[in-house]
Amino acid sequence: MIYSREFSIETTNNDYLDTFGSLSNAKSKCFNIGAGTWEHPCWTNIDLKPQSEAFAKIQAPCIYHDLVKSNQLPIKADSALMIYSSHVIEHLPDKNVIELIKSSFNSLKKGGIIRITTGPNAETDFNALKRKDKKWWYFYNDNPFNCLPDPKEKISLYDYWLLHFASPRSVYSPTPSNKKYSGFEIKDLLAKYSNDRIYLQNIFTDSLEFNINYPGNHLSWWSPKKLMKILIETGFSSASSCAFGQSSNYLFRDTRYFDNTYPQISMYVEAIK
Repeated sequence: MIYSREFSIETTNNDYLDTFGSLSNAKSKCFNIGAGTWEHPCWTNIDLKPQSEAFAKIQAPCIYHDLVKSNQLPIKADSALMIYSSHVIEHLPDKNVIELIKSSFNSLKKGGIIRITTGPNAETDFNALKRKDKKWWYFYNDNPFNCLPDPKEKISLYDYWLLHFASPRSVYSPTPSNKKYSGFEIKDLLAKYSNDRIYLQNIFTDSLEFNINYPGNHLSWWSPKKLMKILIETGFSSASSCAFGQSSNYLFRDTRYFDNTYPQISMYVEAIK
């Protein structure tokens, strides 16, 4: 038997009307932090001012906000019901992510939900490194940080691994850093701390700061366990790891809008206030 099933649930404006009463009320209750070019008629975007004329032409309408310079989101306290952030926290140092989560908690009503997607998942990336699975980092064929030489085959998997969660520390990154690591140095550290992945990753991300000239850099590592721990410590009543297209709120299950950035290497976590 051949099954023909829908790829994703598809929500409509009427679904938002059923939940929020009006589209304007939905926009005052649903926020996408770091939305980029993403746009939805029932959501309000919050994002950094465009750093180039080219991006300004494609960035969706949003409330401008700098997550590094300001700890408080431009959302009224106890007002939001849904907050979404996709592939944002990996571009921030840990301290700024913690402040983002605290501000999100303050902004949400009781029972409100935050969904955070990020990549890479530190656990799956590390497993790929251990099994020497160089093809895991397939997206570097697109040279996302514009830092890889040609031919790319000269890059070791250790370099790929480091670029993916602590970009400025790589010798292939043009971002200034007080310390950079070659593939050989990474390999040596891996051998020394092979039984303590968390300590090893912290060596590379320690003291990294956001550089406005290189906003695409990855500056922090994340696993479901680490992110859920911060959410619970912030005060959320529950936090859970889920998967692509999975959510306790059906509006988040429309993968035409949510979870569609590199799902192959992403992780998904939700928390309820």
